[in-house]
Amino acid sequence: MGSCFSTQRLRKLVIGKTLARVPEWISIFDNLIHLQLYISGMEKSGINILKGISTLLFLRLVFTGHAPHGRIVIDNRGFQALKELYLLCFVPGIWPVFEPGAMQELQKYHLTFKLLKVHCSSGVLDFGLQHLSSLQHMSAIIVPSGATSEDTFAAEDAIRSATILNL
Repeated sequence: MGSCFSTQRLRKLVIGKTLARVPEWISIFDNLIHLQLYISGMEKSGINILKGISTLLFLRLVFTGHAPHGRIVIDNRGFQALKELYLLCFVPGIWPVFEPGAMQELQKYHLTFKLLKVHCSSGVLDFGLQHLSSLQHMSAIIVPSGATSEDTFAAEDAIRSATILNL
């Protein structure tokens, strides 16, 4: 990028090409507030790299690949300033799950995901949305991908029930 480029000045980064994973070099942008990425493989190390950008206010991830154990888990470390999150998961059966204390400043969340079928014994899906204590706006697009209408209704109910607690 040359010596005239300063990582301290970059505030917004949009990469429109699909990357195999979250690149480690993204962490050098220590004043980044807006990030958009297309990722085909999300490993725990990729989440950790993104969590390390402490100034991030807006994140849009378009996710087209695999995740460890078929889940994307967001814990209480990192993403402390994030206000808006847009996740588009185009791999059937994968969506993020928020653990207690995750993303305490998140106000706006949009999720698009492909639903295979309900995979839990209770028939209730857990997205962990009840842990997003500052959430003010939530939107979700459920794309049935082998899911029955009952599965889709169960996912809608899980999202609705969890967000009613917060909103």
